[in-house]
Amino acid sequence: MSQYNYGQPQATPYPQPHAHTYVSVPPGFGHPGPDGTVPLNQPWYGIGFMEANKRFFKKYVRFNGFASRGEYWWSFLGLTLIGLIPSVIFSIGYIMVFAGILSAAASASYDGSGAGGVVTSGLGFVFLLVGGGLTSLISFATFLPSLGASIRRLHDAGFSGWWYLLIFAPFGTFIIVVLLAMPTNQEKWQQDWFDTSEG
Repeated sequence: MSQYNYGQPQATPYPQPHAHTYVSVPPGFGHPGPDGTVPLNQPWYGIGFMEANKRFFKKYVRFNGFASRGEYWWSFLGLTLIGLIPSVIFSIGYIMVFAGILSAAASASYDGSGAGGVVTSGLGFVFLLVGGGLTSLISFATFLPSLGASIRRLHDAGFSGWWYLLIFAPFGTFIIVVLLAMPTNQEKWQQDWFDTSEG
């Protein structure tokens, strides 16, 4: 008997590629309904500034789900504007402390007291403490929602949330920014990325 078994189907030694299983997305997913809103367990495409910032805090610790580019970047802008307040206070304090030191030096050279800048410096230190304290408070309060929004934005662009760990790698922040700016890619969505909580 022939060792080649002509005419018989031969098993291939190479694994065959599997077709990607597309996730079924309901019609209207991520778009406003009759009431003009989108459930919290869905992304909101075409969202505005105010609604994006409201949803940012309403979805405080939601790491599953998706976030549209508008949801992510409008809330990013909102946090940046909020962060300007303590930054301005801190900067004023820094300027006042510096001006107080110069004033004290001028006063010391004039009458030997050096008391000219004490009040200014003291008030400046108060501004520094308030600005620094507010900055720390805002950073602490927005850490988890910022992380959740970033992971949901990566999901929406078709990337696993684990990609966010690149932020700890050299130049990883730049890569993350690029990924966060990518458009929606539903073809790469995974079933376990969906937010199954109540909207």
